[in-house]
Amino acid sequence: MALWWVTTIGFVICLGIAGGVMVHFLRTVLDTEDSVRIDKLNSPKDQPKP
Repeated sequence: MALWWVTTIGFVICLGIAGGVMVHFLRTVLDTEDSVRIDKLNSPKDQPKP
């Protein structure tokens, strides 16, 4: 019975590590500040007049 508990706890720890790594890299890839820095929005006064 102890082997089942050790296996289950180890599996949960491995899932937690894998999930943490995935969340870390998703947060790095989906950084919202990059969209503002790369694609700057022009203000209305910067637009050429027709």
